[in-house]
Amino acid sequence: MVTRRTFLTTAYLEGRAVPQLAVRQWEARRVRVAGERLARHLPTALLAELDALLRRPARDTAGLDRDRVRLAEVKLEMGEARLRRLLAPDLALSTPAGRLASRLGRWAVSRAAVTSCTGTAQGFAEWFTARGVVGDERTLLAACPDHYLIRNPEPGRPELQEVVEVTGGAVLAARFLIDYGDHDGLPIAEDPAFGVRLAGWARAEGGTRIGGVRHQLRDEPGGGFRAELAVAFPATLPRWMVTEHRWHLACEFSSWVTAYAATLGDGPVGAGS
Repeated sequence: MVTRRTFLTTAYLEGRAVPQLAVRQWEARRVRVAGERLARHLPTALLAELDALLRRPARDTAGLDRDRVRLAEVKLEMGEARLRRLLAPDLALSTPAGRLASRLGRWAVSRAAVTSCTGTAQGFAEWFTARGVVGDERTLLAACPDHYLIRNPEPGRPELQEVVEVTGGAVLAARFLIDYGDHDGLPIAEDPAFGVRLAGWARAEGGTRIGGVRHQLRDEPGGGFRAELAVAFPATLPRWMVTEHRWHLACEFSSWVTAYAATLGDGPVGAGS
């Protein structure tokens, strides 16, 4: 289960700490949006699983930890084939649009940061990579309501990750492959102060570069670690789509760091409000 504890992670946007409540309110709103998208295509049995989620106010965080897990469980119960059919109309539009938007080769970068009071940079990076290797779809999906599929598509290639998600402020879901072994020429500079990196180009079907990631981590002197998160989008996209993705980053990495910390035995993980 992916839950929060308010003293474990701190998210930063534009260098300023963001209240945990603000991140949770953003997530609660996106949980509703994702739930409504799925509800239009669910059989009655699965629709009942989302009933309470769909009835609560959009930004109400009181039941968020329960709703986060419930939404991920419904996606898993739907299965990969049904999710792909559901999102096929989105991908039919977003894939060629992504190729077109990236043709000029100019990029805009969405940035956020997350700090943890426990664990290590290398430990988190290894834990994150292992989620795909062992097929831990539940943890990968539950980290953000806009995730629909995150998986390693080729056995024996842990550096390759398939993602189907709604990025930033987009309306349509997009599909891309991130190759964490292919990071030459990324339009996000390396910071020598951060020795642990998760970086790679994101490509559409057919191999066109449509973006990239460079997440850089380091241990903090007082314990714990810091993750500087950066995603490159085509610069031709509206600026608000790029800035909105900061909240997506803050949400998913706060969840993943919390899930990683739960494996360390540093104490109970509790929900914030």
